[in-house]
Amino acid sequence: MTSATGCTHPPPAGRHKPNNLTLLSFNARGLTNNIVELGQCTKEYGIDIVLVQETLLKPNSPKSCSLAGYVQLRTDRTDAPLGGTAIYYKRSLQCCPIDLPNLTNIEATGCRLAMTGHKPLVIVSIYLSPSKKLLRSDIEALLALGDAVILFGDFNCKHTNWGCAVSNPGGNKLAKLSRKLKFDIVAPLTPTHYPDDLVSRPSTIDLAITKEVALNVGCIEPIHRLDSDHRPVLLRLGPPTGGCPKPMIKITDWKRVSTALEEIDTPALNNIPDVIETTDEIDSSIGALTNHIRTVVKKCSREVPESIDRRKLPADALELLRAKNAALRLAYAYPSRENRSKARALQRRARARMFEVKNEEWSNLMEDISPTHQAFWKVTKALKSEGYLPTPPLKKPDSSLAVDDLEKAECIADSIELQCSHTLPPHDIQHITHIEEEVRHKTSLDPADDLAPVSRDEVQKLVKDLKAKKAPGLDGISNKAIKCFPTTLLSLLVVIFNACLKNCYFPPVWKEAEVIGIPKPGKPRDLPASYRPISLLSDRITLAQALRLVEYITEGLKQRKDRSGLFDVAKAFDRVWHAGLIHKLYLLKVPDRLILIIHNYLTDRHFVFKHENTHSSRRMIRAGVPQGSALSPLLYSVYTNDIPRSSSGVQLALFADDTALYLRGQTERSIYPLLQMAIEELARWFQTWRIEVNAEKSAAISFIYRKGRSPEVVARGTPPLRINNTPIPWQHTYKYLGITLDRNLHFRDHIKRVRKTAIFYQSRLKGMLGRNSKLSLRNKRTLYLMCIRTVLTYASPVFAHAAPNRLKTASPAE
Repeated sequence: MTSATGCTHPPPAGRHKPNNLTLLSFNARGLTNNIVELGQCTKEYGIDIVLVQETLLKPNSPKSCSLAGYVQLRTDRTDAPLGGTAIYYKRSLQCCPIDLPNLTNIEATGCRLAMTGHKPLVIVSIYLSPSKKLLRSDIEALLALGDAVILFGDFNCKHTNWGCAVSNPGGNKLAKLSRKLKFDIVAPLTPTHYPDDLVSRPSTIDLAITKEVALNVGCIEPIHRLDSDHRPVLLRLGPPTGGCPKPMIKITDWKRVSTALEEIDTPALNNIPDVIETTDEIDSSIGALTNHIRTVVKKCSREVPESIDRRKLPADALELLRAKNAALRLAYAYPSRENRSKARALQRRARARMFEVKNEEWSNLMEDISPTHQAFWKVTKALKSEGYLPTPPLKKPDSSLAVDDLEKAECIADSIELQCSHTLPPHDIQHITHIEEEVRHKTSLDPADDLAPVSRDEVQKLVKDLKAKKAPGLDGISNKAIKCFPTTLLSLLVVIFNACLKNCYFPPVWKEAEVIGIPKPGKPRDLPASYRPISLLSDRITLAQALRLVEYITEGLKQRKDRSGLFDVAKAFDRVWHAGLIHKLYLLKVPDRLILIIHNYLTDRHFVFKHENTHSSRRMIRAGVPQGSALSPLLYSVYTNDIPRSSSGVQLALFADDTALYLRGQTERSIYPLLQMAIEELARWFQTWRIEVNAEKSAAISFIYRKGRSPEVVARGTPPLRINNTPIPWQHTYKYLGITLDRNLHFRDHIKRVRKTAIFYQSRLKGMLGRNSKLSLRNKRTLYLMCIRTVLTYASPVFAHAAPNRLKTASPAE
């Protein structure tokens, strides 16, 4: 990807596709008691994917038992106690969750892993309860998930073929199915299950089933670790080399960067001309400056192995774990009653000590932490949010699935390219042709005015206000690097900005956007359209946009009043008609030079979509203003600023793409024709300026005073309102600007939703706000006011007139 004239910046490597694999299957019999030691075990053995059975976890604790550096997938048992399965895979692996078919008796969690030199692997964690039968239909459904499948876990199937003393019905059936369905059974040579009672014999019931897997089995063996009646089973597949590389982290010495940037006698900076006047000189100067910054940052950076889990166990806890593991190995080698009893006793002691360690770590953190501490809000955010959620396979328009990272990046890029284009045919071709010809003519003329040059003080102030942790654009230059600029480089930026103003020019390299996708709440995550595109632009663009543009456009907007509509605007920011926007900027008397720069900025823009460090191909943007740009909300306000006010007395309100249209009257039948007339007038304006409306997502509400809940959504005989001949549904409630409005304005639904959200945050933050937390009372109050009180009081003036007994329903959350 070219990021500046004369220099290229290759995108970072994507997630890893291994050619060998290390799996660990473990029936935990309660994952909570084993999670600390399991983390130690994954580091010691270099585990790529952990498959867990009998997690005993419940859906009301979705973030419990996480492993640092791993993505957690879970299937919790909801209809009965116990049970549950989980998978942990390294975040550096090109892996994703998959939907499993409905199974009768088997509990399972699955993922799909992209491999090097091998077809993708479907890996499933299996648990079959000893009280249930092994069904052929379950095995067939799981083996049909992919071309190469590994089913690994606790099958509770005993057979002499894999070293058990006796065979049970499940083992006999599994052996027969292996011949009929043509799959292989891979089992360790030694037992994996040691019953608690000293009479029952150990058995091998933790197995792997493989089908069409062309990887050599390096080893499969139980390891005498962790705390359960099952031993973890280690399975290594593939050649001895080529596994997942050790994660590295880049550390940059920013003090050295500041010192090194003060040196201006460098080959890169010497290529910059003394006088920057032409567009070619602007491009070459930006390229030289970008190369210089990258070189300096690279020299001042070093890569070190990433410490995935920085927690270190106390010495006594480590010694206890070693003693417990030694006792397990001794009990395996010499399974006497005394050795097995000693091993179980040490397991109980180790379990209790691990529980104490977790509590001590949390208590110590709560004692030391304060709102000024960096970890205070990091911990709060981690507890409130869902954390990292993997992207499932995406459905393409042809109903096929995008599985690996590159396919997903291309799939979402296709969706974004489509939504950043005008999909519907123009309604008024004559109007569109006239506007485009007028804009083409005006932008071809020389600007009639001039602008005051940018000063170094303005640039210094903007650099100071930059957020240091904002993600960089495609050029890779972070805000931290810009904040290290000495006076000489700031002066160079000033010269480049003034040359851009003089030439009415926006450098092409600054128009290249790296787009990431943010999942839309409540939308199915397997659809490409469910991801909101956010542009990561070069940080120099933010500076260039902020200078001179905002003040002129804001001044122009003050000369007009805001207007609004009633409807859900489809892809509002992504489908702004560029020619129409430039036309309206001229109407607002924005200086010609700024309009020409904005026109240049919107023309010939491109983007690449980034998914898990994998980039799509370069795509064209034909419409819209980039979400993530500081200027975009202002440009969208300009575009919608002239929405017409209805002459029939209908009121309008507008906030970005959330709009409302309202009218007061004695009866619904008297309101209907006036409201319909206003909608038709507004629809014509929408069509004229190529704005699409989602009639299905829009709503009409008839408000009426009533102490009780109105049984009807609208009076009988009231026809539906229509926009573009599509009916707008009458609804009893509608969420507008975060407030749930209901027909009688009782705000029952809104208060109920707010209370539910507050209780959810309160439960998530219980570890910090609870009675047993050692966080100081003052810090608890700060946390409550910032995270919970704000939820309860959002838009409180709107629903403050609700009945007192309804308002009191929120009080338990406080």
